[in-house]
Amino acid sequence: MDETPGVEDLTQESAADVATLAKGGALQMVGRVSSRILGFAFIAVAVRILGTSRYGLFREVTQVLLIAAALAPGGFQFAAVRFIARARALHRPGAVRGSATVAVWGGATVSTLVFIGLLILAQPIADHFASGATKQTDLAHLLRLGALFVPLYSMTLVLLYCTQGYRTLVPTTTVNDVGLPAARFALGTIAILVGLEVAGLVVALDVSAALALLGALWFYRKLLTEEEKVATPEREVGPIVRFALLLGASNLFSTQSLGLGIILLGIYSTDRNVGLFAIALALQAAGGVFLQSLVGIWAPVVTKVYEEGDIARLQSLYQAITRWIVTLAFPVYAALMVLPGFFGRLLAGHNGADAAPLIVVLALGNIFYAGTGPSGHILNMTGRPRVTLINSITAVILYIILGAILVPRYGAIAMAGVDAGITAAINLTVVLEGRILVGVHPFGKSFLKPLGATVVFALFLLLWRTVLGTGLAVEGAGLVVGVIIYLGILAKLGMDPEERYVFGRIKQRIPFLARRGRGR
Repeated sequence: MDETPGVEDLTQESAADVATLAKGGALQMVGRVSSRILGFAFIAVAVRILGTSRYGLFREVTQVLLIAAALAPGGFQFAAVRFIARARALHRPGAVRGSATVAVWGGATVSTLVFIGLLILAQPIADHFASGATKQTDLAHLLRLGALFVPLYSMTLVLLYCTQGYRTLVPTTTVNDVGLPAARFALGTIAILVGLEVAGLVVALDVSAALALLGALWFYRKLLTEEEKVATPEREVGPIVRFALLLGASNLFSTQSLGLGIILLGIYSTDRNVGLFAIALALQAAGGVFLQSLVGIWAPVVTKVYEEGDIARLQSLYQAITRWIVTLAFPVYAALMVLPGFFGRLLAGHNGADAAPLIVVLALGNIFYAGTGPSGHILNMTGRPRVTLINSITAVILYIILGAILVPRYGAIAMAGVDAGITAAINLTVVLEGRILVGVHPFGKSFLKPLGATVVFALFLLLWRTVLGTGLAVEGAGLVVGVIIYLGILAKLGMDPEERYVFGRIKQRIPFLARRGRGR
């Protein structure tokens, strides 16, 4: 019998799943936080040296490359997770090897075609951006310079997603969340310090992606078992290709993958507005890191539990993981809404202060993004990628239409409003679809605990700022006190069985805490 505190409230299967989610989520959270810190540091250096407009140009280039990179794997990275996880659950080593083979060759084929297409279409793409012929010529050159990033990064993703089918996030965290951002930061910083400007930053992307691909390949080969290495591949080509293409299209038509705000502002507005929007968007990642940290391990767990037919257990895990995300993300978005100028100045100096209104509006939309948990994976990993595709296409169409109407007249603030509104609408829709199609939803009674604590936290920050005024030192001190109050409220409200179980396992692994527990 497991004597871990809290385990008496969980079944053996649920306890194992909670442990997997907690371990994998915590590991990737370390990586994601490291990635965000490096990303913020990179923005701080780039904006201060290049200025808002030149940084805006760089973000236009990288956004086009990221759109191409979202298309390039062809969805085979998602198929790799589902089919490898399923094959391992069914103890079919041949299917494990065959699924990986189909995913890698499929991703390589699509990414090569996208790479060639980007080289050919660089100038036509650049011609659609505002600011004149000189900028458009520069943009086309930069796109061709960075085109190699697309297949390199795409194949890195396919291999890393293959490793996620083993229900481990060590490779993804090491390569994608730490190694790639660290290499990009180091190489990019050197490039702009020696005067290579935007072109140097783009080349740094290519070199970083090449290094990441080598790391992903090493990890994948290391994870293969001896049985899988010698097994005859069982290639489910048809089902894998169909699943991949549906989810690949869904991912491509995701407003987050497309970065439509950057693209539409680049077409209808100025480089400076692109830069401001990019600064505001980057700050949202501080809250999104928690959801993104947990979905990697959540996807194979959904597949496993759903294939076992235990919908009640899936519902419980869904609500637990959503509660964890909300507990960590809600205070971040609340702080961004109450103290936008503080965070803007902290990230980008005086350039960032002008992004304050955009920070508030985007954070409002992201409350719904975090508050609905990893809802999309409920649909995808239970075999309903068509629904996700329809949602994504609908969101993109609305985004483009509203952006084209509002941005020319109202600029970046309109783009932020469109982004927030569609984010809220699409995430609430996905929750409803999960309830109808799968029979689960993310909202348990304990959801109210972090929600209530966040409201108190936000009111405290507002009162602090009103009474004591603004300034980095004053607002920073208020933020520290507010976080202490937030944690105190959560402690007073108590932990749920899943949290008690996770905390109990942590205590068992930390000698000081374990001795305190036995002493009582």
